[in-house]
Amino acid sequence: MDHKLAESTGTVERYLLNELSPDERLAFEEHLFDCPICGDLVRSGVISIDNIKQVLREEPDRAVATGRVVAGGADEPRRWNWSSRWARWFRPATLTPSLAAVALAVVVCYQSLVYIPSIERPEVLTDNVIAPVTRGGGPVITVDRSRPLFNLNFEVDSPQAYPRYTCDFQLEGRGTVLQMDSGERQFASFTLALLLPEKLFPAGHYRMLVRPKAEPGTNIDRYEFVIQ
Repeated sequence: MDHKLAESTGTVERYLLNELSPDERLAFEEHLFDCPICGDLVRSGVISIDNIKQVLREEPDRAVATGRVVAGGADEPRRWNWSSRWARWFRPATLTPSLAAVALAVVVCYQSLVYIPSIERPEVLTDNVIAPVTRGGGPVITVDRSRPLFNLNFEVDSPQAYPRYTCDFQLEGRGTVLQMDSGERQFASFTLALLLPEKLFPAGHYRMLVRPKAEPGTNIDRYEFVIQ
């Protein structure tokens, strides 16, 4: 599955609503490893669902704390009926579709009003190329935190041409933060231009290892850089 197919078929929304077949779900989850756009949208949807669940869990306690539900007295049957209606709404059979629908609305609005416009806005990408490490530290990269993606370019010089490579990004003190496929390559030497999700790259010292996809134990090049 590629991103255009996922976008045209509403796969992110169907994934959040649990409407995908087992084969579709497997294909989409494999796609998530290579697509930061879909990955970010799914994470946003999951966070929205968790936030809504938390708000709805707190609502009954808030009602008791503010005196809207009071036990005893002549008004008890009327107030209990009101509470029962809320209780029925909070049942899982009713609550789950409601949460999914709200989360879907949040994701669609975010995608339509914020995320996609920011991607489609014309811009000039940086042309600084990070060379393999020979000695000393790497360049300092300033990331615009108001944008969902930023670009990095790497000068790859492989001893032989491999059809595909794996890029392993490691943050000092945390280990691997992202692994991604380089896409098909025809030459041993090339410039690898990548768009990366800024949320996965907090400030710190990074190392990026390039390995042949068919030989994960072989390191082709190593790069070091600092993100601030």
